[in-house]
Amino acid sequence: MNTRIAITATALLLAGLALTGCSQTGGTTTSRDEPAAVASEAPAAAQPDVTPLGGTFTYEDGIAVTAAAPAPFTPSPYAAGATHPNNVTITFTVVSGGEETLELLAMPEITSGGVKGESITDLSNDTVALEPFGGNADVLPGQSFSWTMAYSLADAADVTVSIAPTPFAYDAAIFSTVAG
Repeated sequence: MNTRIAITATALLLAGLALTGCSQTGGTTTSRDEPAAVASEAPAAAQPDVTPLGGTFTYEDGIAVTAAAPAPFTPSPYAAGATHPNNVTITFTVVSGGEETLELLAMPEITSGGVKGESITDLSNDTVALEPFGGNADVLPGQSFSWTMAYSLADAADVTVSIAPTPFAYDAAIFSTVAG
């Protein structure tokens, strides 16, 4: 299994190097070589669209990502990563609304109360199926794939999740309990 992880990491690194300077945002390709807009003051950081946690973000090509609202989770005594006061599960669903099979490789990132959330590994707890590396599947057009991950959070009322269906091909969808 370590060989598979190393091969996947190497493939992602090579893909990233090949795509350096380009990104896709909702089907729009931009390049670092395009001229920047002229501003009279210091440039403001672009604000990504933020979807409420529990909602769905749909890309222009029909791929839809949902990050469910956090549900309380009680780790077993053998769990690793339960380092913050709030432990939750989040179920992610990706629907392939495009015309081609989506090679899903989604690795959600989470923050809570300004602190990085910790992924919980709990092999002895059968109340939730935990995917150690996020969503990894081939999703046929019109079909969906769901998986659940457990996290330890500093503040369950202030949660932000960033997730891209496939690194380098999609910008991350941002979900938050404090959206809009």
